[in-house]
Amino acid sequence: MTPSFSQPVKAVLGPTNTGKTHLAVERLTAHASGMIGFPLRLLAREVYDRVVAIKGAADVALITGEERIMPAQARYLLGTMEALPVERDVAFVGIDEAQLGADPERGHVFTDRLLRARGREETMILGSASIRGLVRDLVPDAEIVTRPRFSTLSYAGSSKLSRLPKRSAIVAFSAEEVYAIAEMLRRFSGGAAVVMGALSPRTRNAQVAMFEAGEVDYLVATDAIGMGLNLDVRHVAFASLQKFDGRRLRRLTIAEMAQIAGRAGRHQQDGSFGTVGLPQGGFTPEEIAAIEGHHFPPVPNLFWREPNPRFGSLDQLLADLARPPVQAGLRAAPEAVDFAVLKHLASDMDVRARGSDFDAVQRLWDVCGLPDFEQLGAEHHSRTVFKLWQWRTSGDGMIDPDWFARRLARLDDVEGDIDQLASRIAAVRTLCFIAQRGDWIAGGAGWAERTQALESRLSDALHAALAQRFVDRRLALLLRDAGQRGNSLPVAVGADGTVAVDGEPIGTLSGFQFKVDPVAKASDHRMLLAAAEKHLRGELARRAMALAEGDDSALSLVAEPGSPPRLAWHGHVIATLARGPTLVQPAIQLDPSLRRLEPAQVQAMADRLQRFVASQLARHAAPLAAMGEAAGDLFTPPRVRALLAALTDNSGTIGRAAVEEQLTALTADERPLLRKLGLTIGSLDIFHPQLLKPEAVRWRAALIAAQQGSPIPPLPPHGAVLQKSGSHAGLAIAGFRRCASGWLRIDMAEKLARQAHAARMQAAAPPTAPIAGGDDHHHDDPAEEGHGALPSGFVIDPALATSLGLDEETRRALLGSFGFRSVGEPALQRWRWSGLRKAADKRHRRKTRGKTADAPPQAKVNGDARRTPTKQAKAKRAKPGNPRGDTPRPPRRDRPDRRGPSPNSPFAGLAALLADARKD
Repeated sequence: MTPSFSQPVKAVLGPTNTGKTHLAVERLTAHASGMIGFPLRLLAREVYDRVVAIKGAADVALITGEERIMPAQARYLLGTMEALPVERDVAFVGIDEAQLGADPERGHVFTDRLLRARGREETMILGSASIRGLVRDLVPDAEIVTRPRFSTLSYAGSSKLSRLPKRSAIVAFSAEEVYAIAEMLRRFSGGAAVVMGALSPRTRNAQVAMFEAGEVDYLVATDAIGMGLNLDVRHVAFASLQKFDGRRLRRLTIAEMAQIAGRAGRHQQDGSFGTVGLPQGGFTPEEIAAIEGHHFPPVPNLFWREPNPRFGSLDQLLADLARPPVQAGLRAAPEAVDFAVLKHLASDMDVRARGSDFDAVQRLWDVCGLPDFEQLGAEHHSRTVFKLWQWRTSGDGMIDPDWFARRLARLDDVEGDIDQLASRIAAVRTLCFIAQRGDWIAGGAGWAERTQALESRLSDALHAALAQRFVDRRLALLLRDAGQRGNSLPVAVGADGTVAVDGEPIGTLSGFQFKVDPVAKASDHRMLLAAAEKHLRGELARRAMALAEGDDSALSLVAEPGSPPRLAWHGHVIATLARGPTLVQPAIQLDPSLRRLEPAQVQAMADRLQRFVASQLARHAAPLAAMGEAAGDLFTPPRVRALLAALTDNSGTIGRAAVEEQLTALTADERPLLRKLGLTIGSLDIFHPQLLKPEAVRWRAALIAAQQGSPIPPLPPHGAVLQKSGSHAGLAIAGFRRCASGWLRIDMAEKLARQAHAARMQAAAPPTAPIAGGDDHHHDDPAEEGHGALPSGFVIDPALATSLGLDEETRRALLGSFGFRSVGEPALQRWRWSGLRKAADKRHRRKTRGKTADAPPQAKVNGDARRTPTKQAKAKRAKPGNPRGDTPRPPRRDRPDRRGPSPNSPFAGLAALLADARKD
């Protein structure tokens, strides 16, 4: 740029949406070189991307306080007003938003560029029509061009927040207000994007992109929205008409209102503005008329400060910066942050000591230009500036890299809430500014890359935090979808059942049952269910067809303890078994989620489930079905039918004692009918072995639970034969019976019973050779005379019981229930068969013994005082052919032959005499 007024200067003035920036970009690219200064880093980045698309990245540079992209051959420069190199010679210069010369904080920078920055061939000043008079006075040779607004801006009145039109921007002037409004919009409409000056450019870009993409319909912003951001906003609503300007709380000026309201309507699309409620009484009629007609009071003056102060001494520098302007239309700028920091440091003794050092004073003013991104205030910010100045004026004049690295590492944390992340980004922007100054810190390029990378990570985290807090994307999407017809939004069902509409999960589909996302608010459930019903019709119909036409591998029985018996398709419950006409014909109740389908589809699925149950029962419980069929067959003998009916009602197993009368009544011709069905008539139980297999047990448990309307009891583990504890109902269904302190499976109990009877029969068989009566079978050991003789009975090998895990107590109790009783000492393991009926009689006598305890004593008969009169009569009663009634007892075959006395015994001679007498 050159400070020459000989080249043409054009001032393009007008309201917002007049295409001023677009015109400046066109003129820039029409020249061989040029630059444009903008009020915001964000706006500079936006235009930089546009020019890169036209000229290529190698010819375009971006220069801001925190970011520099400077190709070696760059001919076009875009940047913030403060960062533009005034000394650079270019063909075109553009000054955007020149009316900001009236800004108390930065106005003097814009005024300086307005007065001094010129292009070699063309200079263009862009701004509001309110500075027309000042431009005419300060730049007399400038050609002033006024451009009309492309669209109409009209007042729409006040509205409730919940009734604002879509594509609205709501403007507030504090972070607390912005957050509160965004929270309310989240509940009403799914959320809003947030734009504030405190956000990093990357975060603001991400928020604006979310609004532009239609992910949200509302944007909540501070007055930063008025700084040239090009947004698709149709309505601007003011939540407040006053702001704190750093000094006092005041009402917005008409120019400020218009600058913000003018964001509504882009290009040829009309816009509107209004208020949310009536803040501060709302707009006055005069303000409305001025905004709609773009008639604003002229800006009286611009702020100015000496752009080239002298550094001969500290006092000289302070005097130059405080010197008022002499030109009309200008006024001294208020004390900006850099000047306030300088004045604060001027009172420091170390600074004063070097107040006459030209280099020290120059470098002091240089570091005072460090922006206060963290908004700490002049006093606090001056501490950092003082530290930088000390490094810049000592040693090699470079900032300590260790200090810089420590501060950078301390800020490298992407966790925290919105305020914490925003605070870290502000601190990182300070480091970014330092890193961009190659004359401040060694290795500036490397530090710049690291600081910008950290700023990007923090900005992404801040955007995510804002979206998480203020955006309910699912609700916004469903609200938008509710107004559309048909399946306009794509729906996808993931492998895990997650249902996503346009990429946003709304719940899970398990089989045919849709479940709302558990993290969704209760108020959103109805809307989510409606969306699922709308979008899942096709998917549910496809699944219904797959179920009806699929094979049995996709279906299964769900027999979980404590739950009713259910049927599942690919692991998802779709039906419940209920009481049917018979045990083996359960009813099938479809899940309510299936009944939302078409009636034909529901019937096809019901028929398919009926066929599945029938096939599974035929495979795993065919004997049970055969028993039920035989029990209902009129050609089956009545006694067999009665027995089979009892077996069927008890799901195929029953204790023998419960049907002993029916079993005894069967004839020899009827028993084969039971064997033909595969039934085992055991000592204690009647059962079918196939029904004791694990899968058969599961189905039998399910059938019983369905018929009784009860939950399935816990079943023993597959393959178990002995259980010490468990659910009595589950053990009974699985074919276990109680024995002593445990439960044994009935087929194993029958195996033990058969082993015992086999031992009894073997003992009752005649010996293979005659037994001699003397020396070969008797010994002279005196111990045998009193204790050596074994008691009568037979031995039952305990190996089988041991292999089943039975302890001695359980084994003895089980053998006793079979009709065997122990003989002699338990250690001898001798047993005698007493029969089931005798064992039952003994149990009956034990029960009735207490009833006869009070009876009078009986007379002693034949030396037996315990014999009752009835027994005495039976003893005296003679049987036919035996008048005396003393028929000799036949020898018992299960007892071994009686041994004779020892030859050395005194009774041996007596035995010989008796034998001779019998021979005679």
